[in-house]
Amino acid sequence: MAISIQNVMHVNINCSDLERSLIFYRDIVGLQTGSHTNPVPQDGAGFGMKGQVQWDAHILQDARGFSGPGIDLLEWKQPGPCGRPHTEPNHLGFFRVCLLVPNIDAVYQRAVSSGVACESPPVEVPVDPDSGLIVRVFVCRDPDGTAIEFVQEESVSQAQLIHVNVNCSDLSRSLDWYEGVLGLQVRGGSHPGPVSGSAFGMDGQVEWDARFLWPSEHDTFAIDLLEWKTPAPVGKPTARANQLGLYRMAFMVEDIHACFDELGSLGVDCGPPVFLDMGPEIPIEGVWALFFPDPDGTCMELIETPKLDE
Repeated sequence: MAISIQNVMHVNINCSDLERSLIFYRDIVGLQTGSHTNPVPQDGAGFGMKGQVQWDAHILQDARGFSGPGIDLLEWKQPGPCGRPHTEPNHLGFFRVCLLVPNIDAVYQRAVSSGVACESPPVEVPVDPDSGLIVRVFVCRDPDGTAIEFVQEESVSQAQLIHVNVNCSDLSRSLDWYEGVLGLQVRGGSHPGPVSGSAFGMDGQVEWDARFLWPSEHDTFAIDLLEWKTPAPVGKPTARANQLGLYRMAFMVEDIHACFDELGSLGVDCGPPVFLDMGPEIPIEGVWALFFPDPDGTCMELIETPKLDE
């Protein structure tokens, strides 16, 4: 039986300069600074890293605050960050975070005037030929090169986090995994046939098949699970926890040790839960977390809902 997810907590973006990236996500993207985690050095085994590790991070949120998802914007201190974000939109693993915005042209002009690299001006992209759904989008890069997507949606009053894109090599296999292991549900998809790749900075015609996966009882944030058809998927998901760019996605659960047992019964290969210190600004001793790969190796995380100190 699938594990029971309470909600999506955040997606993690590793950066090389936290203060520089905070300015981008606040002034260009439109997110707000929330919790600050700045713990002492601690064992890195849970992240698959040897020795002591340390980071400095802020949780960034939209207007929904803690009731919605966030971005865990993190600068690794020990060891320092390495590598770079994926440049190819068809690279396996996480590629882009998507936000709805009420005025996409205003966001684009704000980005361009600030010198932010954009793949194209806002363009129309077909989503679903059956319903005729077409959206206006543009994709830009944060200061380290992580892809951020904006979609025009007049019903929102401010920027709102809506989904993270996960590229997979076999959509059918990954759907079985995300539904059977995480209990996510398909609510819509995107398979428009050959279309221009200009929105993603790609030459010529491109084609994909995607499904939008949501936690069963929540509509706050989704996974855009996508298999590229043309061009074919390339590369491997990020394997190092300190690599720049998108690395992991965190879900809240009630009992992480029970979830660990359930993951084992489902044949998921993962280490046991680890206890992580979150630093002096968080009113808890720490959190229980565990990390495990999807069928392609993209990192997922479970966090046990903490109990606040009285």
